[in-house]
Amino acid sequence: KRYLVREVFSQLEKSGFINRFPNRGVVVVELNPTQVEEIYGVRELLETGAARKTPLPAPPEVIAELERIQADHEAAVRTGDFREVFYRNIDFHRLQYSTCPNARLRDAIAEYARRAHMVRTIQYHDVEHMKRIVDQHRTIIAALKGSSTDAYVRSVEEHFPSSPMEYRKYFERKYGRADAAPALPAEAYSAG
Repeated sequence: KRYLVREVFSQLEKSGFINRFPNRGVVVVELNPTQVEEIYGVRELLETGAARKTPLPAPPEVIAELERIQADHEAAVRTGDFREVFYRNIDFHRLQYSTCPNARLRDAIAEYARRAHMVRTIQYHDVEHMKRIVDQHRTIIAALKGSSTDAYVRSVEEHFPSSPMEYRKYFERKYGRADAAPALPAEAYSAG
């Protein structure tokens, strides 16, 4: 049914996966490496800022739930259930940042994490990368259990570097060089 297709397109557009252009159709969003690096740069500022503002140690019920989510995440990594890995990762970080007292900062983190969804899945097939992610999540939990803000900020910083670099490699393999594919206009991307 047409209304269902329009509804699906509307949801995909809100999630940042497509752009709709009146009387021209739909385009799947593909960011260039510079755009990805910019998104991750903002994410790092937001998330380390939230880590600095988060009271430590985190509440025991938050730690218990993070450990449960991480157990599910690790099980999905072991079985190669990438859909489950994706959703448990979202759950993990949403709960992690729920302990930051600044609601606007939490909202901004969620928005920029959403913009990075299509980037982070590129490395799910890489076993060593996924082992590092599992270890980094454990380090984040350990830091949230402690009282050192510096240790928590470090654990957040160490969780960032590889995705933009891997995306650049993927993009260059696909197009031959990083600037080969045309970037979407900034206004088209920001509308998503």
